[in-house]
Amino acid sequence: MSAPARGVERESAFHNFAADRHRTQIVISDVLRKREAEIMSKESAPQLTPLSICKSLFAGGFAGGLSRTAVAPLERLKIVMQVQSVGGQAAKYTGIWQGLKHMAQTEGLKGLFKGNGTNCVRIVPNSAVKFFMYENFSRQYLTYLQRSNPGPWP
Repeated sequence: MSAPARGVERESAFHNFAADRHRTQIVISDVLRKREAEIMSKESAPQLTPLSICKSLFAGGFAGGLSRTAVAPLERLKIVMQVQSVGGQAAKYTGIWQGLKHMAQTEGLKGLFKGNGTNCVRIVPNSAVKFFMYENFSRQYLTYLQRSNPGPWP
């Protein structure tokens, strides 16, 4: 029997390559589907544990209290400047730096933060709940997106 023609060998090699490539794609596709199913079963619903709830609430409350404390001197100055002309007297505070300097000299550092405790009592729970809800809903929304648009998630 004679050797096959050179063109036939190339055609056969090409078909073998194409078949191998197709089998590889099927295997990869199956692996990705299985991996996606594993991920989706693990992340079927965001798990809320008491510890994760407490962490989220604490982080939000702490951030809110810290931010309010950072701007407390400016808040106090704003309120004092708004009410200083109500009594018909001359304005004590004419500018930001002059007002902060005058409050610090007359009342001390503690004077800059008058009323901050009340403000924090109002803001800490508000910030805690907002942060917790944001974290929880963003986790749920991400899970929804992953379910509605399946793909090869890492």
